[in-house]
Amino acid sequence: MASKANRTGKIAIIGCGGYQVALYDKDPGQIQKGLVAIQTKLQQYEADGCLRGDLSASDQFQLIQSYETLAECVQDAIYVQECVTEDLALKKSVFEEADRHVTHDVVMASSTANIFPTVLAENLQHKSRVIVAHPLNPPYFVPLIELVPSKWTDVSAMERARSLFQNLGQAPIVLKKEIRGFVICRIQHAVTAECFKLLRDDVIEAGDLDQVMPQGLGMRYAFIGQLETNYLNANGIKDFCERYSKDIYTLQESFGPPIALEGELIDKVQEQMEKAIPLDKLEERRKWRDDRLSALARLKIQLE
Repeated sequence: MASKANRTGKIAIIGCGGYQVALYDKDPGQIQKGLVAIQTKLQQYEADGCLRGDLSASDQFQLIQSYETLAECVQDAIYVQECVTEDLALKKSVFEEADRHVTHDVVMASSTANIFPTVLAENLQHKSRVIVAHPLNPPYFVPLIELVPSKWTDVSAMERARSLFQNLGQAPIVLKKEIRGFVICRIQHAVTAECFKLLRDDVIEAGDLDQVMPQGLGMRYAFIGQLETNYLNANGIKDFCERYSKDIYTLQESFGPPIALEGELIDKVQEQMEKAIPLDKLEERRKWRDDRLSALARLKIQLE
């Protein structure tokens, strides 16, 4: 996917900002399926009153064009987003081909959740323009996107990417350097690991465990982060640490080694989850999730 230079600001996201969007896939059939899905979603969002941007669904869709070659797709683009599967060799081949056809001031980003941009950029001419731009799904309703530089990334590339996503109404966060899992996955997987440990140790059932976020912690996390939560729960961070640092340290000591997500534990969790949400109801539940996220996004805008 590439954003062309003319601004009339990722697929529906960039389209809603008024930027021309160029799509390419080696399988033309995938492009056609994608265009149909995009048009359907835009029309649905417009009907539901949650379409982003100032343009109509029809006008936004008109900004999206497919191309038969990657060279045509990225020509004169100001921003290129690679969204192939988490296959290092495949990602590197896409970057290497795009690198031969982009302009010197382009930003080339990967949606990867765990591959360092330094690894992707090492053989490229435009390595100073390569970053990771890792979104959360569905990005239309979950605006956070983490931007990660390689060891060669120029500051101007990070600034351009951050400005672009801010203009689109996303919420970019900028990492200072590469770290395994970046930030989103480090926090998310830490929570996941602890959840599975609690289930392994028969502390709680899956249904009750899955109430902790939506009925508890997640209520405040929808509006404030962990550090501000701590800050407000005491008279500042220093006071919070004076009160709770020993308890937090002692609790960390009980976390134990990493847990392998395999074997009987996974069968047990799968069984409990299927009782709540049968596999043939997953698509229905995903729509329910997206509808709630859409409503929450609109509420947050109203409250600001």
